Amino acid sequence: MYGLKKEIDLRFLNDHELIQVAVGLYHISFRFDEVVAISAEGDFRYFDGQDEWIWRPEPGSSQVAARTLALLGATIKNFESNENGTLALTFSNGHRLTMLESSKEYESYDITRPGQTIIV
Repeated sequence: MYGLKKEIDLRFLNDHELIQVAVGLYHISFRFDEVVAISAEGDFRYFDGQDEWIWRPEPGSSQVAARTLALLGATIKNFESNENGTLALTFSNGHRLTMLESSKEYESYDITRPGQTIIV
């Protein structure tokens, strides 16, 4: 819907520890220390170092969401963003979370921190 503009500085994501994963039927939220959060309403990919799964906002996706619990306690060590809306986060445990801009009509995910919300 909005993409990720080059001028958006996401360096604030680095070194934040994932402290909560909240799973809903059509929504998942990853909460980090210091009130940083990434919430998905669209597709994302989760890679555990061996296999990759795709979560979609639909019934039956809770099994993929449950796999992301392995990220709890891990910190973001690197990220790659793209103007097409893709945001890939690499964690201290070697796992990767890739947020996708999966819809041109609706919000796919958002990143929030105090004083700023980035909607993709």
